[in-house]
Amino acid sequence: MVLVENLDTEFGNIKIMHSERDGTYSYYQGTCFHSQINAEGVSTYGYVHVMYSIIRQSQVRRVLMIGGAGGTLATMLHRLGCEVTVVDINPYAFILAKRYFQMPEVVECIVDDGWSYLQKTRKRYDAIVIDAFSSDGSIPEQFTHEDFFAAAGDMVAPFGVVVMNVMVDHDMDRAADHIALAMETAGIATVLFDRPGRRDRNVILAGGDVKDIRIASYRKPVLVRRELYGIIRRTAKK
Repeated sequence: MVLVENLDTEFGNIKIMHSERDGTYSYYQGTCFHSQINAEGVSTYGYVHVMYSIIRQSQVRRVLMIGGAGGTLATMLHRLGCEVTVVDINPYAFILAKRYFQMPEVVECIVDDGWSYLQKTRKRYDAIVIDAFSSDGSIPEQFTHEDFFAAAGDMVAPFGVVVMNVMVDHDMDRAADHIALAMETAGIATVLFDRPGRRDRNVILAGGDVKDIRIASYRKPVLVRRELYGIIRRTAKK
């Protein structure tokens, strides 16, 4: 792996690594490995494909993403035909996403705090994706509260979805369940796509019209299929 960017920003250090062997680009912020694409511009992360699958099955078109990093999901959704808006507090996220991660210029990029943007925008979306982390790997607190999800629920179409990426350390870590319960308290029916038994994993929360959503691993890159193996659909544990 070759270091191609090393930026110290107001929101943490960002490093971009490139593999000359397989053509992948990787995005690191602080201590966190945020995203990676292959030479075709497709994410190598299973959790990104879970979120992509939820949105694809929901057949939505206007998508708001809170949290950019490499912008891999935004790029994949644009190729699907979605109109994508990405909000990120760090302007360098957009520069690097376009320079190394194949994000198209037509993707709308807004430099702002996601909660602030939700409170002041008059736009409406079919789907809202929250994939926002601080440089230490924690989710900013404002994205975990009932008030935030109530605002998100008011902004999406009746057939729409709210999708969120949450990291958990192990099976006893209830962070994803607590956030899912906050979504449900805000009136958003929620399910979780989880891979029990795996440490340091991504749990994807899906709220809204998601009763028929299922995640399949076929037609995915080999590495992604391995990550998706064992994913289950479950409800939040109280």
